[in-house]
Amino acid sequence: MTLFDEAMVRFGTSGTLLLLYGLTEAFARRGGTGSDRPGVPPPRWLKPASFVVISVFYLLIAPTGRGLAGGWGNVAGIALAAYAMALRFAVRRGVPSLRHPTVAVRMVFYAALPLAVGVAWGWLVLTAPALVMSAWCSVREDRILCERLGTRYADLMSRTHRWVPGMW
Repeated sequence: MTLFDEAMVRFGTSGTLLLLYGLTEAFARRGGTGSDRPGVPPPRWLKPASFVVISVFYLLIAPTGRGLAGGWGNVAGIALAAYAMALRFAVRRGVPSLRHPTVAVRMVFYAALPLAVGVAWGWLVLTAPALVMSAWCSVREDRILCERLGTRYADLMSRTHRWVPGMW
């Protein structure tokens, strides 16, 4: 039995990681150039949908979470979440080859969280919906900014990728 076999440890780990990522996000936005806030408000459904997704994930922590690989899998998830936080702060001024680096970093965090608490179903109920919602919002944001800014943004779109250099 590992420390992560205790449900309260898993809840504490998840809550702490979410809090730390939120603080990292706030500090990164404060210290950034504004390139991660292009002025396109998120759709109204995004916050309620995110709340539902995170709530379902939390409902799975007690019954399905566990220590992975003697707890080392959970530690790897915590390390990946810490990496995502450091990366979020690092991209606060943008990445020349990416249009949505903050979204890409958030996806790393949402992949790390289920691993950190040992909830394999978390990749289905948290990571996959977050990926779909983020992709939809990124495409929407590109469309709106292209309409608003015209050829200037179209040129940016032609020489950059959304999340992954060389891919998408």
